[in-house]
Amino acid sequence: MAVPLTFIFAGPSGSGKGTQVDLLKRYLLKKTPEIPQFSSYTGDGFRALMKGTSLTSRLAKEIQDAGALQPEFLAVYLWADNLIKNVTGKEHLFIDGSPRKIAESMVLDSAMQFYKRNPIHLILVNVSPAEAKRRLLLRARHDDSTAEVDRRLGWYTTEVVPAVNYLKDRPGYIFHDINGEQTPAEVHADILKVLQL
Repeated sequence: MAVPLTFIFAGPSGSGKGTQVDLLKRYLLKKTPEIPQFSSYTGDGFRALMKGTSLTSRLAKEIQDAGALQPEFLAVYLWADNLIKNVTGKEHLFIDGSPRKIAESMVLDSAMQFYKRNPIHLILVNVSPAEAKRRLLLRARHDDSTAEVDRRLGWYTTEVVPAVNYLKDRPGYIFHDINGEQTPAEVHADILKVLQL
């Protein structure tokens, strides 16, 4: 009998982790159609927040416009509220875009323990900084200027890598370091292989 699985996807901007979340969701929808799925993507929450008119929305927009990282409490609020309102314990759970800092890792770990989500598959879609930068500049989104890409990749090294390292050393986490410098299909195949799906 299939059981609900938990996945935290990590990797630098441009690594293709969002694509891999989508591919894994589609795969599991076919393999375990009886198990619902829930995804928490912090970036969507921030984009929605910044469209608002509240003080919080305006301040978050100022932080984004300055090219800085949002404070941990906002990130935690966005994904925690999402989990509180949607997690039933019967779904495959996909987390993308969190954690970004060690403090957020600690809170995310406490949430995973609270919801009894062990084991947690921590999947790092690993690409070199040069490859991530190349992909981001090719993608040419409005926020993908060279300076902004360099800033985001710098955050990844100084903030996200330590946050991921914190989780990978915690009990209940199974760490998977996946070579993201392949085609999306090859990365997906490697993920299925390490997950034994």
